[in-house]
Amino acid sequence: MGVEPSMDDKVRAWLVENVGEVESLERQPRWRPGWDAVVRRDGERIPLYVRGPRGDTYASPVDMIQEAEIHRTFEAHGIPAPRVFGMIEDPLCIVMERLPGSIDSSKIEDETARQKVRDEFVDIVARVHSLPLEAFAKVGLTVPRTDEEIALSLYGPAEAIFNERVPQPFPLMRFIAQWLKRNVPRDRGRVCFVNYDAGQFLYDGDRVTGLIDFEVSSFGDPGAEFAGLRLRNCAEPLGDISAMIDRYEAITGDKISKKLIEYHTAGFCGVNGFLMWPLAFKTTMEQDYIAYMNYMIATGRWSIRAIAEHVGVELSEPEMPALRPLGFSRAAGHLREQIMTMPAANPAEEYNRDSAAALSLYLSRWNDYGPDIVARDLADASALLGRPLAEWNAAQQEIEDYILAAPPSEDGRIVQYLYNWLRRQEYLVRDCGAGAFLVGVDLQYIPER
Repeated sequence: MGVEPSMDDKVRAWLVENVGEVESLERQPRWRPGWDAVVRRDGERIPLYVRGPRGDTYASPVDMIQEAEIHRTFEAHGIPAPRVFGMIEDPLCIVMERLPGSIDSSKIEDETARQKVRDEFVDIVARVHSLPLEAFAKVGLTVPRTDEEIALSLYGPAEAIFNERVPQPFPLMRFIAQWLKRNVPRDRGRVCFVNYDAGQFLYDGDRVTGLIDFEVSSFGDPGAEFAGLRLRNCAEPLGDISAMIDRYEAITGDKISKKLIEYHTAGFCGVNGFLMWPLAFKTTMEQDYIAYMNYMIATGRWSIRAIAEHVGVELSEPEMPALRPLGFSRAAGHLREQIMTMPAANPAEEYNRDSAAALSLYLSRWNDYGPDIVARDLADASALLGRPLAEWNAAQQEIEDYILAAPPSEDGRIVQYLYNWLRRQEYLVRDCGAGAFLVGVDLQYIPER
């Protein structure tokens, strides 16, 4: 019985068979499998990017085959984006052109060039939004008709994935889903292709070379794309997002209010939770547990903050946990030191080793602060329900039932309870390696519009 080829070997074999001679193939050191390759064909050197799978335990409303069709649609209509060379079936990957340029426009030193790039990006988004829905026929997206369908075109399918994969009580995400349904915007009728995971583009010098990453897309309200910019801004600063909206409004004649931005901020942050929280319960080895936990907690916190902004509730900060160890704290420290002595032959292996070390830190913090966090959460839940709750896991169904039955007048108390829970979860991932980079980070404030 032979040895199963590695993902790297399978990608290399596909490139040789379908594109040309592989000059180089390097796996990216990041939370999701991906490869930079250079392939030589007919004397030409072709830079490629191979976009890999997130793992069998991750599901998305837009699959990778649909994502490839979005690239083809953009190519057919003159929207700059990587050209697709084909699909690898195992592991499921998109093989695409590797565009020149960088991704973080805040690193452009010349202010004029920086603004030109950001303006050009907004102009391209306006062009995408002007494409007829029929242009995306091969993608297979559902066309929304009613206010509810337009607002929930992505949020509804993402919630369905969550409910299928997390059948147990989970008050945070069930509240967000309910709130989104109760607060559908009623003054919006325009529908276009929207990349909710917005703000991802490459630039070279003072020009945009292409848009990238369309796996969280749908037909929906164009305002949702600008809500997504707030999330992207946390990792790759985009400047004044409200000014970007001003430019878009001048081009399109659309009017995008603060309330609309807050609604879709809650929605897209909710989508991150719907798709990622299942990975807290079931994972595959290629998934970085701490990186995902970092995103799940941060986007949950941002969703709750957006809801609070939308309904006019001012959140207060909970008291942070106290040290209250379960047992021998040294054990996790010893584990981390052992992990860090393990050899790593390349940057991808170094990333995996560091990811394992970060996970050991997370477990250490659960040992040291977990008992106090659970006690504080139970105290908050008991206050919310007005009766004592003795055991956290058993209490989740009671908390969820209360949240789902509560009238809108209770939203203020509920968002404060959920915010407290998230801030304490955030405390657990604090200092757990490079993957925990969103701890304490808030979204850019959007003024009244």
